[in-house]
Amino acid sequence: MKTLKTIRKLTDGFLKKYELVYDADGQEVRWEMVSLNPLKTAADLASRLTAVEIIARFDDGDYLLCREFRFPVNDEVYEFPTGMIDGDESPETAAARELYEETGLRVIRVDRVLPPACYSVGVTDELIVPVFVTVAGDMRSCDTAYEQIRSYKMSPRDIRRLLATPGVKITETCLLVLAGAVTEQGEA
Repeated sequence: MKTLKTIRKLTDGFLKKYELVYDADGQEVRWEMVSLNPLKTAADLASRLTAVEIIARFDDGDYLLCREFRFPVNDEVYEFPTGMIDGDESPETAAARELYEETGLRVIRVDRVLPPACYSVGVTDELIVPVFVTVAGDMRSCDTAYEQIRSYKMSPRDIRRLLATPGVKITETCLLVLAGAVTEQGEA
């Protein structure tokens, strides 16, 4: 049985780095992690909704994908739009706001909201809420010092080509959803 003994903050900032010290059946185990949230006790770990991931489709069934430069991989990555939940926002409100900020598109219908999911559990306690929506409007790019986002409307045929592209970088959720979508729809 593993029991959390202490949480020690190592660095502060947007991402806070912590050292967790566990008792693992009499052996002391140390684990480093990052969090967007202030952590003091075990109850603080994975206790706050952090962000939304927006799985967006158009009325014709095509998906919205973004290609964004991501600093930690020093490259562009295909992904669904994502963004932080601000203050007391609901996941649906955060999804609509972030979608518009990053792509110029508007949510016309929230189709499904899944329970919060743990992402990169070896590194962070981040909880992200997947929000499935139907969208409409005119797409635009988002270019700031921190975000360079290009949006694409992709059919199942486009998605199959993307998934077959050697060296393409794509987030895990995006890969799983899209691989399932093109498998369900068969060959186009």
